[in-house]
Amino acid sequence: MSPGLLCVGLGGALGTGLRFAFSLLALRVMADYAFVATLAANVLGAALIGYLATRDLGATARAFWMTGFCGGFTTFSLFSLEVVLLIDSEAALALAYAGGSLLLWLLALWGGVALGRRSAPSGSPPTRP
Repeated sequence: MSPGLLCVGLGGALGTGLRFAFSLLALRVMADYAFVATLAANVLGAALIGYLATRDLGATARAFWMTGFCGGFTTFSLFSLEVVLLIDSEAALALAYAGGSLLLWLLALWGGVALGRRSAPSGSPPTRP
């Protein structure tokens, strides 16, 4: 097994576990609006991957944090299901959730990149995981 694959798996397990904890907490605290946990995870994940994209990370750190952790922590599939379920009950809320999520993800990613560039010695451009 390659070190990169192992790093992606371990990072994914950590990110997925944390994402699951977000869901459990949201269900306990605000069951009717548990989708907010998905929104929060996706916004935080977007900000983190934006920041990490500006760092001078080695291949294994990129695999662990960007592909594994951020990939496991954020969840587009659950988001899509939540939008469809909300359409059935509250179409306006579904539209606000979908549009607001996209806007917040892009702003969070931009903020992460801006923070990374500001704190990087060379103002590193973002890179793909």
